Amino acid sequence: MPLESSCVFASHIGHTGKSTLCFQVACREAQHNPDAAVLVVDFSEEGDLTKRLLGGPDNARGLVDTLCGGIFDLTAEADKRAGAWFFGKDLDITKHTVQVSEHNPKVPNNLYLVSSGAYPRDEPQMDAATRNRVAGKIKESLDKNGKRWKLFCDTDGDRRPNSLTMLAYGLCRHAVVPLHLSKSDLDRAETMLGMMAHMRSQGEIQTQVVAVVWNCVKAYRDEPCEHAGMRLPFRPTKVSLDILDKCNARLFDTKQKLQSSGLFLHSDADQQAFAQQSVVVVREFADNVLKPSEDLGVPVARMLEDMGSRSSLPFQSDGVKFEASRSTVEAADGNIEALTGRLASMVLGD
Repeated sequence: MPLESSCVFASHIGHTGKSTLCFQVACREAQHNPDAAVLVVDFSEEGDLTKRLLGGPDNARGLVDTLCGGIFDLTAEADKRAGAWFFGKDLDITKHTVQVSEHNPKVPNNLYLVSSGAYPRDEPQMDAATRNRVAGKIKESLDKNGKRWKLFCDTDGDRRPNSLTMLAYGLCRHAVVPLHLSKSDLDRAETMLGMMAHMRSQGEIQTQVVAVVWNCVKAYRDEPCEHAGMRLPFRPTKVSLDILDKCNARLFDTKQKLQSSGLFLHSDADQQAFAQQSVVVVREFADNVLKPSEDLGVPVARMLEDMGSRSSLPFQSDGVKFEASRSTVEAADGNIEALTGRLASMVLGD
């Protein structure tokens, strides 16, 4: 059964929301697609997403020696099996995956992880040919496994991508790019987008940007609104909407400059249609939702499930108590739904 969908979360720096959004989207996809196998591959050195999936940094600390760093073993074996006949051709990716629910019961049973975040290590740089061999071997293993795989990859923030980030591009047909709502941030991100466009033009990757996420946007009201033809799950502040218009115009100009590479999935759209099809606006997560997710590995989708008919849900992390109201959790879930809805239509062809 072929790999059903694949998406890499990529950005030019850290702290734009790659790991947070990848965590929430992967968990939500697993919850809403119980007959699929959702695989998260953590390509970041520190493994923030790995720690979150394993129940938060405190819980993951005791698992470093036994579970973390799987991505390095996977790439090494894939390279050997792709390049030398005497190792045998077949790669069994499940030998390098962890069923996450065995260590964090707050995530769905059909969620799997290839971990990172063991100890900092100097991995050798891979040239394009090696990356293509390794990515091909990993995809072949998923295709032959027999499950319906949905693949999500997290990466480090780097304008000029390292080998692991470029390998993630090689694995994934689609990319989500989280950015801060700032033309300065987009200006810095243009180097990364230009590198992706160059790699596409050279035939090294097929990745296309399916969504740029303006992340951590300040909310004025928790009610849907329409703005410039876009349907938003909340109403941003007036100044945020003004900045959004400027950033979307600049993003469209960037898309136009890179048009020949086909980097953006909706590369032929005019400015308004491009914003409607390629932009997702995500509100700033409330601390009483974000902190339990980061510290305890509880996704928003599970918060809603645990809440049941109650009006709020309590959490405690390292002596700090949180109380998340239903409206706060539902507002966060609306943001994740907006992004997963954009990704839901992406199914790989043969």
